[in-house]
Amino acid sequence: MSAVPELAAVLDQVVGLVDSVGEQEWSAPTPCEEWDVRAVVAHLLDVQQRFLANLTAQPVRTRPDVGENAQLLVNAFAEEGALERLVPDRLGEITGLTLLKILMMEHLAHGWDLGQALGRPPVFEEEVVERTLDFVEQMSPKVPPALRRFDAPQPVAPDAPAIDRLAARLGRKAPA
Repeated sequence: MSAVPELAAVLDQVVGLVDSVGEQEWSAPTPCEEWDVRAVVAHLLDVQQRFLANLTAQPVRTRPDVGENAQLLVNAFAEEGALERLVPDRLGEITGLTLLKILMMEHLAHGWDLGQALGRPPVFEEEVVERTLDFVEQMSPKVPPALRRFDAPQPVAPDAPAIDRLAARLGRKAPA
């Protein structure tokens, strides 16, 4: 599977989880201690909109729907040359493929957060999460401390599922 269909599959899982949130669940605490479910979803919306604007080099009209944004992102990344294009990011100019991988990491991490908060963990492809974990390991030393947004890595069993190892690498306390 190539990067764009992998992103689409991850986004589908996260969108399904967001769509399943019940009225009383929006204020549930998440592993991101300062954010409840509503704040995590708001963060994902912000990330989606910012990345779409960076990738397309066009202002993006605010869309309050994670699913609609997800489809717009998949379409934008699927365009000819999108993965090779240099795009602005807080890390500097990066390729569209690198932007896609960062977006994938954000949705895997925050999909895990939402799954933990709601008691409905999304099902991500193990190989996709493993590749994202490898990407995080490669990129982490390149991110200046002032731009790091995740907490220090936490201990996790080496044989834990890839999504739990990714969550722990990004500062979450994974289940034992």
